[in-house]
Amino acid sequence: MARLIMRRGPRPGQVFELTRDIVTIGSGTKNDIVILDNDVSREHCRLVRVLADYELEDLKSGRGTFVSGQRISSGWVLRPGSFVELGDNITLEYDRGGDTGANVPVVPQMVFKADGPDPNLHPFLVMTVGVTPGQIYPLKSRTVRIGRDLTNDIVLQDPEVSRFHVTLNWTEKGYQLEDLNSTNGTRLNGQTVAASEPQLLRANDLIQLATMAEFRYTWQPGDVPTASPINTPASGAGRNATKFSTSEVNILGPKRNKQTTSRLGTGLQPGSLVDHIFLTYAREEWEAIAAPLTAILQDAGVKVWVDQYLNQGGDDWMLAVEQALSECWLLVVIVSPTALESRYVRLAYRYFFNREKPIIPLLYTSVDNLPLELASLKAIRYDRQNRRSSFNELIDAIRQRR
Repeated sequence: MARLIMRRGPRPGQVFELTRDIVTIGSGTKNDIVILDNDVSREHCRLVRVLADYELEDLKSGRGTFVSGQRISSGWVLRPGSFVELGDNITLEYDRGGDTGANVPVVPQMVFKADGPDPNLHPFLVMTVGVTPGQIYPLKSRTVRIGRDLTNDIVLQDPEVSRFHVTLNWTEKGYQLEDLNSTNGTRLNGQTVAASEPQLLRANDLIQLATMAEFRYTWQPGDVPTASPINTPASGAGRNATKFSTSEVNILGPKRNKQTTSRLGTGLQPGSLVDHIFLTYAREEWEAIAAPLTAILQDAGVKVWVDQYLNQGGDDWMLAVEQALSECWLLVVIVSPTALESRYVRLAYRYFFNREKPIIPLLYTSVDNLPLELASLKAIRYDRQNRRSSFNELIDAIRQRR
């Protein structure tokens, strides 16, 4: 069972079990998790279940909600080991289960000495994607230089990495990441790092150099999952072949890179669904309604994604659905009694509803009562005698929401 563990705050070590699809956090007594602290707003943030994990959303809190040092507003999918900070005073660790109490792992006490990291307690960089995933780099010097030139402290023989790409500079608050006007850029947790704006690193931050090198900044290198080795592309070939986007960092994350997919795979590149609609339906009704609708939508120039050719519930399917939920801008639900009984259909429309993303129900067969998430929406009724007319009405509705 997923849970949050208080690492810093009024009751360190307190465990909050996450059992509901939506969990609210704040200082108000009506929240599911009540934390009494001046930095915590009355309604501070909320968690929305997404498959095996939860998506975190800030509720316009006064002091802010942070994940691994990055302030968030819209949804951020948590992964085991993520640290959630509410203002400056509260730190919660997200965990997917296990024993409570004494067996809960304790985050190391981070010691920041002015003359450099403590030689007995220092952070690491772990390569999660690249030529040697899993390689661990101890960070013990006041300045750590990374780049392609052999004089760097960490040398990356990757044509997309600049000769002198970034430096890590020790401060009284820890390491700061500074881009050295690199040609192909540096990103921290999916956000571009400007050359003139060094960024303070927090535990579990994700650092990306160009497109083919990725590191996790951590104090616990043994807990960092990594991908399989990849071949460095020829110069100029990599930028179009592989791109890392904010959506990939938030939704798939480095833990997903470790998973192996089947020979079929997901067929998706990160960011490839941002202009698509997500069509959800009962699998039993694919041939009768979903397949012809998909063809009509595509003929009309509407980009549509369906999960029909993935093994529902498998790793490939889970990766693809997580990406579709995050990136697709609109959801079409083919409504029928069978569809409404499907937990996968419910997952999709509840996710879009909770994120306030547009949903269009297509009433394929009559139902006694529509779920709350769909009942207030303008639905399109399917006309079996003139289905093309129904499809055209749906296409018009989709275009109006653009």
